[in-house]
Amino acid sequence: MITRRRDTIPTIIFDLDDTLIKTNKIYRNARSEFAAIMIKQGFPAEECLEKLDEIDIEHVRQQGFAIERYPLSMVKTYQFYCQKFDKKFDKEMGKKVVQIGWRVFEQIPEPVEGVNMVLDTLKERYTLILATMGDPKTQHYKIDHSGLKRYFKAVHILSYKTPEEYQEILAEHNLEKEKTWLVGNSIRSDLNPGLKLGLNCILIPASTWKFEEEKPISDQYIQVDTLVEVLHYL
Repeated sequence: MITRRRDTIPTIIFDLDDTLIKTNKIYRNARSEFAAIMIKQGFPAEECLEKLDEIDIEHVRQQGFAIERYPLSMVKTYQFYCQKFDKKFDKEMGKKVVQIGWRVFEQIPEPVEGVNMVLDTLKERYTLILATMGDPKTQHYKIDHSGLKRYFKAVHILSYKTPEEYQEILAEHNLEKEKTWLVGNSIRSDLNPGLKLGLNCILIPASTWKFEEEKPISDQYIQVDTLVEVLHYL
């Protein structure tokens, strides 16, 4: 029987958060809890959430995706509005806000619908690689508890998902661009880097946050509504 050499089998590089697991749902819940507290303090909820994004993005730019940045961003936002409205900063309330931020990293995200079926199907025809972004300890925790690690030949935890970081993955695994697919939910972190490198790209749009907002640099990609729909093209 003739079989294909392993290095001739096409490869799919999958994103993790909000592509295979529902990470943003946890953040949305935390933001809702934070907003409710801000309302009780007499602060404008929507404005507070916008300020939270602004502060958090600045922290990401300064220190990357270190997990302490998110609870810090929340308490900094609370502190900002205490000063703006000339209200005394309540230390106990500050601790409560910080706890909301930390709980984001203590929860295990739910799997996206159909994830096991999709990966079971694709692993028979493709080499699967996982490329995620964030604090390494947190990402490993999510990967280990998701039960998805078994599907992937390799796992890469990147700092910012730049084209250069993806290029390093291609080089490490000796991947041919025309035989490599990139599947993710973010235009900034998944789609555009893939398009810049000339990869085959599939976008599964999912709500993220302002840091990820960007327009596609090209229309040379496939867009689907759900992970299961990926099977129509792969």
